Amino acid sequence: MTADSVKLVPTRVQLNRPLPPLTYLAPEGLPVGVRVRVKVRNSLALGLAMGPDPNPPAAKLRPLELVLDPFPLLPPKLLELQAFAARYYGCLEAHLLPLSLPQALLPNWEADEEGQPLSFHRDRGRWDVLQALGEAWHRDPSILPTLLHRSALRRGGPTEVRLTGAPHPPRVTPAQARLLLALEEAGGTLMEADLLEAAGVGTSVLATLEKRGQVQRLKRVDLLAQRREAGTDRTVLLHDEQRVALDSVPLDAFAVHLLQGVTGSGKTEVYLALADRVLAVGKRVLWLVPEIGLTTSLLERLEARFPGRVAVGHAGLNAGEKHGDVARLLFNGADLFVGVRNAVMAPLRDIGLVVVDEEQEGSYKSEEHPRIHARDLAIKRAQLEGCPIVLGSATPSLESWHAAQTGRYRLARLKERPAGSTLPAVELVDLREAYRVARRKVVFAPVLLKALAETLAKGEQSLLLLNRRGYENFWMCRACGKTLGCPHCAISLTYHRGDYRLRCHLCGHETVPPEACPDCGADHLRGVGEGTEQVEEMLRQLHPTARILRLDRDTTRRRGSLEAGLLAAESGEVDILVGTQMLAKGHTFPRLTLVGVINADQGLKVADFRAAERTFQLLTQVAGRAGRAALPGRVILQTYSPDHPAITFALAQDFEGFAASELPFREGLGYPPFTALSLYRAEADTPAEARGALEAFRQRLTVPNLRVLGPLEAPVPRVKDRWRMHLLLKGPRAALSEVLARHPLEPSGSIQVDRDPLNFG
Repeated sequence: MTADSVKLVPTRVQLNRPLPPLTYLAPEGLPVGVRVRVKVRNSLALGLAMGPDPNPPAAKLRPLELVLDPFPLLPPKLLELQAFAARYYGCLEAHLLPLSLPQALLPNWEADEEGQPLSFHRDRGRWDVLQALGEAWHRDPSILPTLLHRSALRRGGPTEVRLTGAPHPPRVTPAQARLLLALEEAGGTLMEADLLEAAGVGTSVLATLEKRGQVQRLKRVDLLAQRREAGTDRTVLLHDEQRVALDSVPLDAFAVHLLQGVTGSGKTEVYLALADRVLAVGKRVLWLVPEIGLTTSLLERLEARFPGRVAVGHAGLNAGEKHGDVARLLFNGADLFVGVRNAVMAPLRDIGLVVVDEEQEGSYKSEEHPRIHARDLAIKRAQLEGCPIVLGSATPSLESWHAAQTGRYRLARLKERPAGSTLPAVELVDLREAYRVARRKVVFAPVLLKALAETLAKGEQSLLLLNRRGYENFWMCRACGKTLGCPHCAISLTYHRGDYRLRCHLCGHETVPPEACPDCGADHLRGVGEGTEQVEEMLRQLHPTARILRLDRDTTRRRGSLEAGLLAAESGEVDILVGTQMLAKGHTFPRLTLVGVINADQGLKVADFRAAERTFQLLTQVAGRAGRAALPGRVILQTYSPDHPAITFALAQDFEGFAASELPFREGLGYPPFTALSLYRAEADTPAEARGALEAFRQRLTVPNLRVLGPLEAPVPRVKDRWRMHLLLKGPRAALSEVLARHPLEPSGSIQVDRDPLNFG
């Protein structure tokens, strides 16, 4: 790895594994923040160098296997954000690193500045030179143009040809001379396709010169951005409310702006106008959306408005696309980066604006380690960058709304839809009354059936929402009352008729439905409840000629299937959309005029203090899909709880009324936004082990001003054969941070912490 003359010193290395930092021998002066490869037991692991170990262990230390980076590749302000996030969420910076850099994205050590390859400095231990070069590279990435090029030609991506600097051979053919001359006229570097065209030669001429050492071919990864079709730029004239909102966001200082606007009021147009202003002054834009499905139509608009200046990041990209767009950011090749949760850690420099669309969405919070909240980290990133951040929503989280009401955030409102578009009329159907009339359970109330038929007759679109996938919710024996449950998790199995499987939606266990009850042997097994699969089947029976599309997690597993379905719906190729909450927000279907919610109070049955808020948000958001163009919209909410505040305020589409009703309840019980939460989760082979771990942790707590609840059994006490217990801490945010500082958790221990939890399941 290094020359014999390079001094090795004990160095702390964080690993992207559930392990504490370990100590290895590394070159003296190795900069903090570079990636390294180390051996852990008998396997190789990616690590992050964290500087000399002041108290190295007495044991014999292993040297690093390889230093991967010549200097930290991430911008300094992003490194600050990662350090903050590691402290706040109780994880290691190495755990956050994959959110910013794909592990396979490796620098080219033969890249050089003024003829000196980076490996020359590495092999002589000149890390101070490399560190200074890295600081200069962050100011101007063009000084190392081939830093992220690949020398291997097997993988995808355009090929770049470079002069090696070797003297010309005494004899060259005319074709070879033309190629060398074209390269020299281009400054020594040219894309292969352009070079062959300019010289008028074939690849055999290039191959001969490469074999002689005259030229070198390298794969470029910084141009591997997704190929996207730019639509027509639909720039619109902002109405008065939009102009007021636009002008209320100064671009020269950090501030949090909450843009609360009714569905379809044109919040995206305000974001686009702000982005225009930011890009015009040479700054960049970080734009977050909650789900992959929202990126397709948005990217089309962004590419039309800012052609060639947009990069994207989400889990649906392949490795080449991820590498390409991250490399574009590192080389300042994209001015606007749009992505989902992990995009908050994108290596974007000189940010002048951060946008968080649908800021209330729970998908911004990771439910896996590291349990970051992208919206909150976006606010911190904007603070570090000294730029404004705009949080947008028709139904803001009560935390953001309270911050705006108390003056911590600046509030802008969009109360009206643009001319030619009106809010839909919302009707309520009491399913209790429908049951009394029909003397049986009702899936589609008569008023909804009639509205569906009328909408189909007019050639318009309908959307039916049921936030439960599968065919039937669970199977039960009518003889003994036994419910067929998952053998590994404490939940029932859901029946999927298309696959003829009973499936666990937590661990993925599945089985063929039995013919008789496993407990009593009776053949009285029956399904209970309905899911989107059953609703789709019923609709096909009612309207056999209608074009029906179901969109849920079962039908969108393949890459691109969700985007294809949404595009089909937007282009009018679908008559009836059936789906879960993934259809509820952000989408615009021009011919959609009817929205039906099969069971509007389904989310109210969850043991969670946010249940009412989430139900109100979901109903308001899905209602907002109707009537977004010139056609008037209609919404029908079916419910067994017509008097619940979440239902009544959603019926009136009254966000302020709901917030005024819900916030006093939160304050009285000491829930956010009036206090902060940390949830400590323990998992073990037995309930006693999990409880014991949390009891021992509770006994060690020494931080005052905390209310401690538990240990208590988790709402779902067993998942994947592991028993789960919870300990909830309530108190000021500073006190919860002090708990993490005083009582750090072992990465490989049985307890994990979740700061600001959204899911208590």
